[in-house]
Amino acid sequence: MKVAIPVFTVVVASVLLLYSGKLLPSVNLNVHANTFINGIIKYQIYAIFIAVAVMLITLFITPESKSLLQLGHLDSIAIKEKWLGINGKTSWRQNGLQLAFFISIATGIFMFLAVKYTNSLYNFKWSFVPIILLVSLTNSFSEEIIYRFAINGNLMHLTSKLTILICSAVLFGLPHYQGYPNGFMGVLMAGLLGYILSKATYETQGLGLAWIIHFLQDIIIFTSLFMINIKT
Repeated sequence: MKVAIPVFTVVVASVLLLYSGKLLPSVNLNVHANTFINGIIKYQIYAIFIAVAVMLITLFITPESKSLLQLGHLDSIAIKEKWLGINGKTSWRQNGLQLAFFISIATGIFMFLAVKYTNSLYNFKWSFVPIILLVSLTNSFSEEIIYRFAINGNLMHLTSKLTILICSAVLFGLPHYQGYPNGFMGVLMAGLLGYILSKATYETQGLGLAWIIHFLQDIIIFTSLFMINIKT
């Protein structure tokens, strides 16, 4: 039961996020003249409310989870995992940089192909940058609270590390079937990212590194989405 409650909380949060497309159009909130940007901002406000609710539930269920609300111990040694290129001899500071680089390359290639497919390669505008940075920051925060803080924080003393990492990967990956990237490849990429970010959170005992890596991916994704959806 103790394991089921946090998992159920994350599932409910995921369903609420997935059904935002049916809930938010009826909300009369106009903060930007462009309908696409306005829709993204409305979603971000909605997601933050859900993330804060999940955070409060997590802190209530597992008060010691508050220890994860920090940058974390980046000088701690990353536990060996060959398939991720982690040799077990170097710190998370070094491994974090390497993982951020290679994950960003993979995300960049996937989103570049999407932008190219829609003939949107020349739609970038520098005026997009402040909004892209803002929504990347809020989106990565919301998702890290829901899929890392709630899972790692609630389960860290209840089950094995591998179970925690797999739970985070699966619960983070599945909703991306309708997200960005989407489809089976989106689920696979998001699931892998979820596993890595949960591992980083678990081993550094903080959300900082996971949030930073996630933030970088969201910058790439939102930049692509702005180019695809806002014709210049």
